[in-house]
Amino acid sequence: MVIIEAKELRTWFPLSGGVFGRTVGHVRAVDGVDITVNEQEIVSVVGESGCGKSTLGQSLVGLLPITSGSMALNGHPLDIAKPNSWNPFRKDFQIIFQDPFTSLNPRHTIFRILSEPLRIHRICKAREEREQCSQLLQKVGLSPEYLDRFPHEFSGGQRQRIAIARTIGLKPRAIICDEVVSALDVSVQAQIINLLLSLKKQMGLSLVFITHDLSLVKAISDRVYVMYLGKIMETAKTADLFSKPRHPYTEALLASIPTLDRTLRPKTLAGDVPSPVDVPQGCVFQGRCPYAKAECGAMHPELRGAGASSVACYFPLS
Repeated sequence: MVIIEAKELRTWFPLSGGVFGRTVGHVRAVDGVDITVNEQEIVSVVGESGCGKSTLGQSLVGLLPITSGSMALNGHPLDIAKPNSWNPFRKDFQIIFQDPFTSLNPRHTIFRILSEPLRIHRICKAREEREQCSQLLQKVGLSPEYLDRFPHEFSGGQRQRIAIARTIGLKPRAIICDEVVSALDVSVQAQIINLLLSLKKQMGLSLVFITHDLSLVKAISDRVYVMYLGKIMETAKTADLFSKPRHPYTEALLASIPTLDRTLRPKTLAGDVPSPVDVPQGCVFQGRCPYAKAECGAMHPELRGAGASSVACYFPLS
């Protein structure tokens, strides 16, 4: 069953200028994205910094206003023009942010941080809140004795566990994991990933990992979306994408993975990602593509393919 489906999704941010502050342009952070997430599936969204991954994740859970496109959650179409249309689905679709310190209110105790969502969504009665919060901490490997402490009293890994506990307290169907381990020590990253995978199995969750760690993607994902300058360039099952990339950008990303083999040096793309304010005509990747031809300058190619594999390229690699 498809629990998240977005078509032609656009999240643009207006730029104002001039004496009267009129809109003079837009930052095209997400520009015509199609994405689906199935029940109990792990999907990864990868790409360079600034490609729009985090904006896409926040758009999928209604934290950012969507400019245009269509969305359906649990098979129910949303009216994206009405913020209230998200309300029935808030608790089912949650997000965990990159920095666990800034995502937790420093003035609130852990009990208040965990109990507030339970109270808002009426998950349990008031007299049951403390017991419920104790159980949530135990699920993420922390002691119930921590309920009366404050976020600054914990390490980064412990704070991220608290953020996870707050999220699973609402018993969601899908969780957007926005760079959830990139701010943590390497020794702690595997623990957090294993915790999320364990919770996925216990609760039947779907997980969407927004990350730049391709080794992590290869290890845990079912499907991958490759994003560049607000657009999806390729999507495929994980094994197919890593064994036989079809888009030149995907090929370049995989070639950049560090290796211990001294005979193989990671390759890097020439140039920088263009500005999302001034998107180039034609294929958005043509300025950095080693295979670009004249046809690539006409218009951006549509995402085409069969089954789970699709690529937005006039001249795919295979």
